[in-house]
Amino acid sequence: MITVTWTTSTGETGTTELSGDDKWTFGRTGGGEDLTVSVDNPAVSRTALVIRDSGPGPVVFRGQTDNGAKVALISLLGSRTWLDEGTAGNLTTEENRVELSIQDEVVVTVDVDFDDRGSVVERQQAQ
Repeated sequence: MITVTWTTSTGETGTTELSGDDKWTFGRTGGGEDLTVSVDNPAVSRTALVIRDSGPGPVVFRGQTDNGAKVALISLLGSRTWLDEGTAGNLTTEENRVELSIQDEVVVTVDVDFDDRGSVVERQQAQ
């Protein structure tokens, strides 16, 4: 089970649990996507962030366009790994926070909690 907790710059907060093929999405309203969290901000892409299960930990995909936006994976110690537009990064138990900012203003912060479960292949073989 993956627990996703988010806080937006407008103060909206929430928590959801993902399992199987579930995904958490963040983006601008009106995109036709079934967004978990939507914002009415023209600087935010229609599907800015997507988090889903993969391997030993979840993966985050950056769909946010590069219009002064930054997406960082943040570790427990505060170090940052930057995601470029159209790329994905694996979350770990040590690097489990995602932050999307535009023009240096944090738009959303997402904390992802999960148990390290081994790779997909290891989990399939254990079934």
